[in-house]
Amino acid sequence: MRYWVSFSLKLVMIFSVHLAVANDKVKTLRVGAPQDFPPFYYVDNNGVFKGVSYEVFSLIANQLNYQIELTRYPNMRLLLAELEAGQQDVVMNLSATDERNKIALFTKTPHIYETQDLIVRADSSVAYTGQLLQLAPYKLGVIYGWTYGDQFDTAKYLKKRFVNDSQEQLRGLFAGRYDIALNNQHFFRKLSDKLGLNSAFKVLTPSIYKLPVSIAVSKKHPQAEALIKQIEQQVQVLIKTDAYKQILQRNGFKYESVILGDAL
Repeated sequence: MRYWVSFSLKLVMIFSVHLAVANDKVKTLRVGAPQDFPPFYYVDNNGVFKGVSYEVFSLIANQLNYQIELTRYPNMRLLLAELEAGQQDVVMNLSATDERNKIALFTKTPHIYETQDLIVRADSSVAYTGQLLQLAPYKLGVIYGWTYGDQFDTAKYLKKRFVNDSQEQLRGLFAGRYDIALNNQHFFRKLSDKLGLNSAFKVLTPSIYKLPVSIAVSKKHPQAEALIKQIEQQVQVLIKTDAYKQILQRNGFKYESVILGDAL
């Protein structure tokens, strides 16, 4: 997988975390994140970067004595291209797929789960009970670089219409360019509410896919194997702590539900 892209403007924010080992040399990890995706990663009204995935990775970076150089991208497509090229070391919220496994190593232990849902206009008559074939007659708005589960991703009979980001997806659904948008329902509601369109849509059940969310390290990182092992060890330790429970609570998750594999 290779993307030929031109991307001249990136907003770079550097967060220097408190060092756990003061005598060691400070190391830096280049961490890429696409557009806001609350409650997983986003910038709040005060310009502070937050979200469950960001807060989890910040604690892990601190434990491993790294500071974070955070680069924002307008969409996942550009971010994956930079990860493949070795221009970014880490993506803190990413699910493994066959294609992504070609460019990155992934933690095995999820630090959170999220859903991909079917979202339609409020006046839609689309019916869905969990069978992918039911979607065959419809045009589906999906986002470049995202995964919706292997079954959906590899289904050649579906009419997929690719867009660059969630805002383009929402506007396309509202304008009737496709019948169904696939996104996380909680994020999509926040976005549509922000644009004054919340009452224009409804969510079908069940969700089309539940994603175990991992942390990814670029295979171009000179110590990729060692780094992903260190991060994996830290994830396994962190999810058993009160600090992790507090992160979940701040971001609207229940610890017991996450441990059972429930998604938001």
